[in-house]
Amino acid sequence: HGSYCVNFHDREHIENYKHPFPNPCRFTPYHCSLHEQFILGKNSRSLSDEINQHCLNLAHVCVFGRNCTDNDPLHWEKYIHVPRSLCSYGDRCKKLLEEDHLNSFTHPNIRDIRLLCKYADECCDRHKAKHLTKFRHIITLEDSGIVRYYNLNQNIDFVQNQKDTVERVRRYVQKEKWEPLLSESIPQEIINWIRAVRPVHRCRPELFESILLHGHVMSRDYMDQLKDPVFVATSVFQHRELHQIKYLKEKQCSKDAKEYIQALVIEEFEKAHPKDRTIADTTKLDKKSYEAYNSKSRNELIKNKEVLLSDILSKSEMQIVKTKAIEIAQASIKLHANPAGIGHPPDKELGTNRNVFTILGPHLGHYYGDVFIVFKREILHHPDANFSIQAATSYASGNCFKLRPWLGSPLASKEERIKFFHKSKLHAAIPGYEYATALELIALTSFESKKKSMNIDLATILKCWLARDAHQSIEAHLPQLIPLDYIDRIYMSQNIFDLLNSRTREFINTTFKHRIIKTSHVIELDRDGGTFGPKPNSKIRQEYQDFVLKHIMDKYDQLDINSISRPIQGTIITIPATDFNDPFVLPLTISQAYRQYKIDHPQISNDATVYIYWQTMNGDMMLTLANEQIGTDEQQPNLRCLICYIAEKPATKDVHYHENVSYLHSGRPFQ
Repeated sequence: HGSYCVNFHDREHIENYKHPFPNPCRFTPYHCSLHEQFILGKNSRSLSDEINQHCLNLAHVCVFGRNCTDNDPLHWEKYIHVPRSLCSYGDRCKKLLEEDHLNSFTHPNIRDIRLLCKYADECCDRHKAKHLTKFRHIITLEDSGIVRYYNLNQNIDFVQNQKDTVERVRRYVQKEKWEPLLSESIPQEIINWIRAVRPVHRCRPELFESILLHGHVMSRDYMDQLKDPVFVATSVFQHRELHQIKYLKEKQCSKDAKEYIQALVIEEFEKAHPKDRTIADTTKLDKKSYEAYNSKSRNELIKNKEVLLSDILSKSEMQIVKTKAIEIAQASIKLHANPAGIGHPPDKELGTNRNVFTILGPHLGHYYGDVFIVFKREILHHPDANFSIQAATSYASGNCFKLRPWLGSPLASKEERIKFFHKSKLHAAIPGYEYATALELIALTSFESKKKSMNIDLATILKCWLARDAHQSIEAHLPQLIPLDYIDRIYMSQNIFDLLNSRTREFINTTFKHRIIKTSHVIELDRDGGTFGPKPNSKIRQEYQDFVLKHIMDKYDQLDINSISRPIQGTIITIPATDFNDPFVLPLTISQAYRQYKIDHPQISNDATVYIYWQTMNGDMMLTLANEQIGTDEQQPNLRCLICYIAEKPATKDVHYHENVSYLHSGRPFQ
């Protein structure tokens, strides 16, 4: 293959065969910083000897590949020209705004290896074709906040739920003789809107302040556990700023820090309690733990641990540990004194108290608060997420049957209604979820407006949406702990921002510099949330809500699915290191996917090949295919697995570049 050889990183191949180029650079094609400087330099004489010598001695992959027009013999002597697959659409391609497509196929007048954009995933020009066809954007660590997995969707068959949702609407339309969909297809604008819309959360300023301190948006259940100082201490230790302190990863230092943090947290809880009662009387802290931390011994322990930790951690790192422990303890006490959310009793029975509540679209729940938090779309694809048409509580109460008669006759018992709720949940990772969601939205809009037609456009859907209470829209139930990384945008009035303490304001301006919009509306700070309904009682709050919702909706309109550089499909999860002991179950199994595929392709053979597409950012993980769900608490003698291990991503700044082995293995997961 000569200059077009693709096996240039295969050491055995390079040693066994002669090639027209010198030994390849280990970091080519994407990670050689010297070559990056070389191709950006307009004059090789202005570059350092190190750069010039490196590019003369070692071969690199040509950024233009098969489209290279450089006739310089020296270029063909020093470069490898990888013949990537040609895009069959050429310069008529409609996927020039998709990173993965540009990274995979050759197009006319576009480099195979585009220049590296210094702003990476934070770049504001990624929706512009001119910019994206010139620059590539790596996924940065900012996108890698860990959203912990709690298997909240255990035993939910989303494929069956989706199938039942579609069939219920179709049966009702046929029975009531509604005008059916033209050509049996849903308008693409509705499908695109569902694919691009983001979950929106609303809260009060004091809760928002607590969210920033904890470093997470939290579920009601998680906040309830903040009554326990031991739980709070664990929460402190998991804070992102503490994770960045490398010595806290060492076993003994970690143990000392945990004991130090726990003592500081208990001290704050003790201060906040009446003198005649101890925290052991009013919290989950057992007597033995409390006795070990009575006031005198606790102060001694704090001093001792400070001395020990100060020998290991820097002064600034010690300050971070101490400040975060005290601040989060105080925020937890304050939060417990004034808990957030509406807190409907059925939430616990429904299991939604373990989720962060959001509306998938414009959020008119003014009674939750005036701070709007718009999440990134990725969070909707987490295995613990799901969404329902209308609020979960409308299923528990039975109201959903009145508002959507295609659901059938009202169920008699609350237990049956709660089961029905779980059988009505949908998930964005399941192929076809957009169609099922669109059918429900069209039917709901048509029923409300008494049109008896399924031919409804997006404008009509949104008009009706804005006239109803938030509980009658799409309620998205997100994972119970969401890192700040997943916040796409924040909206608040300037006077609410001014109400926050100075440290919080400084943190917001630093962390959310380009992601916060402060409006000039002067919101009444002493008003209660108001009654249910789409509009708040206060005129100024109405104007504020209308302004924010218009801004959010305009942003959704701009986010056509074809303008998203990395279209989001399937399941997305960032997982912590677990030593491969904890399996994470995805919301779609192979058998469910096969069953779903057979609906549209009934003639498919039983021995058809199944393709599983997946990507990993940093590697050192396993994808396990099993004939039954893997459990860690019981023997499974009939368990059979195919394990695909992807090695850790190699360090690209180390002189001694080394790649570990990835492999396939048929056997048991813990062998």
